[in-house]
Amino acid sequence: MKRTVQNDRADRTPKISLVRTRRAERTREEILRAGLRVFSEKGFRGATMDDIALELEATKGLLYYHFKTKDEILRAILAENQLTTGIEKVFEILTTMPLRDALTTAATGAIEVLNANRELVRFLHVQALLSGAEAEVVYSEVLARLQDGAARVIEHFKRNGEVRPDVDASAFALLMVNTVTAYFIRGELFGPHHQAGPGYLKQTIDTLHSGIAATPVARTKSE
Repeated sequence: MKRTVQNDRADRTPKISLVRTRRAERTREEILRAGLRVFSEKGFRGATMDDIALELEATKGLLYYHFKTKDEILRAILAENQLTTGIEKVFEILTTMPLRDALTTAATGAIEVLNANRELVRFLHVQALLSGAEAEVVYSEVLARLQDGAARVIEHFKRNGEVRPDVDASAFALLMVNTVTAYFIRGELFGPHHQAGPGYLKQTIDTLHSGIAATPVARTKSE
């Protein structure tokens, strides 16, 4: 039985749709990368949609098809960037290990992700200092997400008895986020030679662990 033109078209339609979807996704990712480069160079308030279209080497029509305003681009960058998704992936594995190991992995893993996304971290830091409105966006889209993820991990350890029941998971999560970001930003601002020594992070984790552990942490013989 011969295939009809209609059948051929019907077979091709899903493939064409998939190709278009993937092309749109790639274009969207390219817009976000271009937006971040422009925002980092000109600042959010100084950047325009024209600047982003020029960086993208595309027409404004293509840009406006995906995003109506630069605010939408900023929120998409913050919501979909590899910084928050990378750290959230670190959180996913923490509940599979003991508390002390989880705290160490959380800190070192987060710092690795921060190092891999330096451009975005610098942009977020500068923008948060320049504008209260932009600082609120940074907080709600990035820091609040990280704090919520860390709090969920601490709640897990409270349920299994490794963390004292009186520990405020949200407050401790904020402390963890502040500790890691301050450690990273110090190195970025003053250079690696002013970064805290290798023992600093370990001592910090030991102190944090001792403060929330359900049972007293045994002291080493050297202490």
